[in-house]
Amino acid sequence: MVTDRIYEHRGKGRVRDRYRSTRIYYAAGRPPSFLAMWTSRIAIFAAMAAVVTAGLHRLSLLQTPVALTIAYILIVAAALAFVMALVAGLDIWVTGRPGAARVFCGAIVALGILAVPAGVWVISLRHPEINDITTDFTEPPEFAEAKDERGPSANPVDYPGETLAALQGKYYPDLKSLVIPRTTEEAFELVLQALSKLKLKTTLEVPPEDEDDAPGFIELSEHTQILGLVDDVIIRVLGEDKTARIDVRSASRYGSNDFGRNAEHVRAILKEVAARFEASVPDPDKEAAAARKAKLKAEKGRGQGSKADRKRPNLSRSDIRRAPERRGSQQGAAGARGRDKPRAQFDE
Repeated sequence: MVTDRIYEHRGKGRVRDRYRSTRIYYAAGRPPSFLAMWTSRIAIFAAMAAVVTAGLHRLSLLQTPVALTIAYILIVAAALAFVMALVAGLDIWVTGRPGAARVFCGAIVALGILAVPAGVWVISLRHPEINDITTDFTEPPEFAEAKDERGPSANPVDYPGETLAALQGKYYPDLKSLVIPRTTEEAFELVLQALSKLKLKTTLEVPPEDEDDAPGFIELSEHTQILGLVDDVIIRVLGEDKTARIDVRSASRYGSNDFGRNAEHVRAILKEVAARFEASVPDPDKEAAAARKAKLKAEKGRGQGSKADRKRPNLSRSDIRRAPERRGSQQGAAGARGRDKPRAQFDE
């Protein structure tokens, strides 16, 4: 009985040692798994390729359709690297093989890449799906330069229609045409001054013609600061007698959601044009106040208590200029009275 217990105890110990040594033996002499090695390689390559692609596109050395295609491929590669990191991490947890640092690095880099499209999707939920904004729904200004710049994969230059107009009226009701009491030439110059103030470079300038009642057009392109995505902007100046109507249209060249950029372009341009117009209109109240202020300042400068009066004497005062004459005349009068007075009286 004792012998059987001893053998039974030894058998259980051998079984435990066999399972324990199997894991250690399996992990000791083996290199990292295929998934552990390639998850970090794929993730790091995708990150470097994303940085290079964004830089080349921002410098206009890479076309937007090509850059978008590369971006989609890199997003798929990052997702694949993250899945490989999960599988490799499970294998390391079970078998104890090396490669935990590679798996951790690959997972973190892949998550960083996938966070970019996830963040863009979250931001897109806050804005309506609009890529074309205009202040005139019935006859929107038509692009001329952008028609040649846009390729077959870009958004069309024609205005989408009533569906987009309804969305704009719902989310951006403040964007309307600007009417100012100026001629078309003066309004055209105000628009150019506003664009110069906003540091926007124009690509097309067509001045208005009063004889043919032809409106003026100004066209330009605006790039985003980080990715360099292009938004086309056109401004139309139409005259009616002594008033001018200014309409602005801004449209994204790629994408269905502009994240509110086009509305910001239109709002900034109209606001600056209105500011330029108000600055050019004389204000009678301000002019009168400035005149009163200048008059008070001039009177204060000529007053008796001014610094100029305190520095030098006023020669026009009679007590300073005629003081010597008074002393001489007083002495002469006293002497005359002494001579005319009787001597007796004088002696008394």
